[in-house]
Amino acid sequence: MTAQKRQRTDDSGAGPSSGGSSNSTTRADPRALTTSEKAASKLSTADRKRLEIEMARYLLFADKKNIPTKRLDIIKNVLKDDRALFPTVLEGARQHLKETFDFAVCEVEQKNGKHYILKNESKVVELQQLTRPESSLPQLGLLALVLSLIHMADNALIESDLWDTFEILGINRDGTHVDFGDTEKLITEFVKQMYIERHKVNLAKGESVQYRWGARSYIEVKMTEILSFVAQVYGVDVNAWKRQHSTHTGASS
Repeated sequence: MTAQKRQRTDDSGAGPSSGGSSNSTTRADPRALTTSEKAASKLSTADRKRLEIEMARYLLFADKKNIPTKRLDIIKNVLKDDRALFPTVLEGARQHLKETFDFAVCEVEQKNGKHYILKNESKVVELQQLTRPESSLPQLGLLALVLSLIHMADNALIESDLWDTFEILGINRDGTHVDFGDTEKLITEFVKQMYIERHKVNLAKGESVQYRWGARSYIEVKMTEILSFVAQVYGVDVNAWKRQHSTHTGASS
């Protein structure tokens, strides 16, 4: 009798031997769309492509100022506050920038949210100049010096040491330099552009400001170029800075 009951249960498909039909209805579909993909699927192909190109253009022009682009600003100005579309449209914008300009879109997490930076990966000199106009070359020279000084200080340069070195090189904090202009203002710009970070620290002699490499430098700057720059300044072989090379592994070589 028990066997008959068991047989009836199995035949009805209600028992555990029913071929897993109850499980098949609840198992996650690997092809299921994400929230962003669902939102994007409601757009026409033309509208989706238009948003991807608009986002790529927005990132490109925003990066001309060398200021990292806030995720919230992109959502507001390109997607009109439709957050759900962001991941899918961003992926399309990434492909467009890569295929057209050989730019990579890099995401940077900051205290006030996610930001995006364009990295020029082109090997063609003419395309490399897209993000480095001739008027910015003196500023890039100063930036290389600042990054070198920070690096040689094990990525923790006290502000007074920075300005003491500048004074030796004839760069005054209060004056206007013939090439760099207002140097203190330019240092602040480097902070805004995320090339360097400014931190308040407590030292034995009191509170001070410390400079470190910023997120953009880790993305854009090659360690070998910085070490070569330092070697030229000090007039030594680049191999003399092996220890410094190993202490700052976050930067690309």
